[in-house]
Amino acid sequence: MKRIGVYAVLLGWSVWIGFPLYWLATAAWRQGVLRAFTPGSLATLALGNSVVVAVGSACLGLLLGAMAGYGLARFDYRFGLLSNERIRLGFLGQRMFPVAVLAVPYLLLFRTVNLLDTPTGILIGEVGFGTPFLAWLVCDAFRALPRDVEESAMLDGCSRLGVLRHVVVPLGAPALAAAFTLIFIMAWNDYFLALVITFSQSVTLPLYIQAHPMPAVIVVSVVPPVLVGLAGQRALQRGLSFGLAGQRRA
Repeated sequence: MKRIGVYAVLLGWSVWIGFPLYWLATAAWRQGVLRAFTPGSLATLALGNSVVVAVGSACLGLLLGAMAGYGLARFDYRFGLLSNERIRLGFLGQRMFPVAVLAVPYLLLFRTVNLLDTPTGILIGEVGFGTPFLAWLVCDAFRALPRDVEESAMLDGCSRLGVLRHVVVPLGAPALAAAFTLIFIMAWNDYFLALVITFSQSVTLPLYIQAHPMPAVIVVSVVPPVLVGLAGQRALQRGLSFGLAGQRRA
């Protein structure tokens, strides 16, 4: 009887969550996705901007964050009172600042360098927010990697950059995939930063949906992060557990 009750609760909860999604999908089907995303429409422009910002910020943030995380994992830095652990805590502490605190400085900066209302401006902002968190995340994963493998590669003539490319990145792929997934989803769903520094030409899907809540556009906006999340689910779990293992070793 207890198991039947659990199944009943799970079934009821699934229906409660699934019915709005079902209603949204059927409404989008009746409306027609192709009619919403006609060439040259604002919805198509918003979709393209979101793809550029999310993919670009995830790739660039992954590149910069991976190098910073590897540097913190393998080298000891001293800048006055700053040490590796304090730098890592500073990276993590950056996530405690809400976007609203830094949005106005971004607005003033991008106005000075003519990056307002451009996808490049949003991309730079997302990279600035995502890279420190990504470096903190992958640092623990790189610490968990055995140094012997890297030392053996360097004894065979491989440079430090070659070790990073041919040894560290393949071994740390789960953590890197997990970090890419997180940064992509955060950049895709970001609303406030885009609201502050964009006006018309670089509108993203969250901004477009706020002004035009069309079911077809909402469904399309949900698909990319869901697909990326499903593709990186196993990598996300392995990457986070790998990072925790490195933290325990440290």
